[in-house]
Amino acid sequence: MIARLKQRRQFLDVQKGRRISTGLFVVQHLQQSVGAHPRIGFTVSKKVSPSSVVRNRIRRRLKEAVRHEEQRFCATPTDYVLVARLGALTAPFPALRAELIKALGKIAQTVSTPS
Repeated sequence: MIARLKQRRQFLDVQKGRRISTGLFVVQHLQQSVGAHPRIGFTVSKKVSPSSVVRNRIRRRLKEAVRHEEQRFCATPTDYVLVARLGALTAPFPALRAELIKALGKIAQTVSTPS
């Protein structure tokens, strides 16, 4: 199971890492030390929608997509933050998962090749 990022400081630390942008969300990631467990956080700002109902629905959709792809997240000790865009609300769920898989594939390539 993936642990959650909950404190502001944790989100700010991940912000210092790299980012992968897709049409539905941005994935920020920061590799941790060996032996650490992967953690994930979700951000849906009021710029996406002023309605908390809409923001929570987007967050629930992202959480479910992550739950389906949990094994891919557990491959490396990395912290992730998913920053949602409005398209994540109306996109078909298989498309949302496909974007997540594609973004994780790009992350895997950047982690395996030294900068």
